[in-house]
Amino acid sequence: MAVSIRYWDRESWVGYLRNDVLPLFESTLTVLGLWRELREVAHGRPLSDVTKGMPSLELIFVGGTSPPDRYEEGSLALIYKHLLGTSIKLREYYFLKQHGKEPKTPCAVERTTVVDYLDHVHTLLECVVARALELRLLVQDEIQKIQESSVEAVRETLARPERISEIFVELLNRALGITVARNEFTRFIWHLRKIPKKYIAELYPELLKPEVFEFVQRFLGLREYITPQVEDPEIRDLYTIYSFDHAMEALGYGRIDGFDIRVEAYLTGALPPSHEPYKTVGGCLCRVNELIWGLFRFRDYLRLIATGEVPDPLEEWKKMVKSGPPTLWRLNYPSSYEDLSILDEQLPAVLTGRAELVIEVGGRALYVFRRW
Repeated sequence: MAVSIRYWDRESWVGYLRNDVLPLFESTLTVLGLWRELREVAHGRPLSDVTKGMPSLELIFVGGTSPPDRYEEGSLALIYKHLLGTSIKLREYYFLKQHGKEPKTPCAVERTTVVDYLDHVHTLLECVVARALELRLLVQDEIQKIQESSVEAVRETLARPERISEIFVELLNRALGITVARNEFTRFIWHLRKIPKKYIAELYPELLKPEVFEFVQRFLGLREYITPQVEDPEIRDLYTIYSFDHAMEALGYGRIDGFDIRVEAYLTGALPPSHEPYKTVGGCLCRVNELIWGLFRFRDYLRLIATGEVPDPLEEWKKMVKSGPPTLWRLNYPSSYEDLSILDEQLPAVLTGRAELVIEVGGRALYVFRRW
């Protein structure tokens, strides 16, 4: 596998942060800021009051609708309704308008699945940005400019609600651009999420240099995860597996990293009941990749603003992966050479992400969960 990125170079990672991470950070900040602003100014208030200060907001709730209560296909109000949870009782609105009365029908702005996904992604990216600032890979002025730009974008969109399509298309393109199938830096991080030292030597030999390994450890949060309990020091070293803080511990098929959720669904981007606990840059970005996979499953919503076919980033990665599926789902923790041999057979699927290697709660065994 040819590797074209300079993963050992600090400035290359600065470029990744500025060109790929920060644009998505800004897009999620903007959309979430727009949702919060709409929630604050409109939720529970009569539409007639909401529009007094800004008449353009009426388009968000009724643009492209028709009496008595029809949302036309592709209408602006339908886009806002499905993506940002805005709605009113259209029948009541048109009845009042018909009689020349103020449309005092109450507005609603609820959380949507899309908002929930973007909230999770943004929270994880905040951790990435915070760590990059700590290591001086980014500077605070850059973040300040993004925040100011986001506030301005929200203001402009409230004044011209039709900009929502432009904002969402930009967000989706930025999200796609950071996924494992399209971004070599993300792919590097993805490969490191559960990687034995022997694969590091084969795929990323520069990483064995102490100064490079130290930088990657500090920046991405790479650490020892599974250490074989065998006598031979060379074999033990070769099969020591490194990881981040993502998908670390599971209890059967129904619990991972403390979440009560079906593991296979979680690993392909299903939302957990609360925010992910990950703090390392590597763990956060692996999870961001999975969440983008999950977001693009809601294709009916995304078709409202997409031109042409909606991509499927998980399917893109599946087509790129050459490894076969895992052959077992539960292994002994490697305490013998036989255990290591069995584990070794599963590692190609783990490297690509076709499977995820997770320690059982209590540390007595390993799970090999299939993604596909």
